[in-house]
Amino acid sequence: DLKKQFDSPPYSQTVELERQAEVRCHPPPGVPPPRVYWLRNGVPLETDTNLIVSSEGHLLVGQARLQDTANYTCVAENVAARRVSEPALLTVYGK
Repeated sequence: DLKKQFDSPPYSQTVELERQAEVRCHPPPGVPPPRVYWLRNGVPLETDTNLIVSSEGHLLVGQARLQDTANYTCVAENVAARRVSEPALLTVYGK
């Protein structure tokens, strides 16, 4: 079982170049608990040392880069179902 609504979907935000950012995602409750992963512009996100998914499923940006500007979508999935959030736009701007 996996509820349809995210407890708290990710929301769009703007971050200054080289600052930290956190795009939060609280997935819908489910049994078993869903696995959370992220899409970047519709493609599964390749994490790296600067883009990390926390144990809670939030997307952490260590130092925002201009190329990190994108639509990020939270996906929650278990054996029963797959739920996809609305995309959140992360905008990185220069100083």
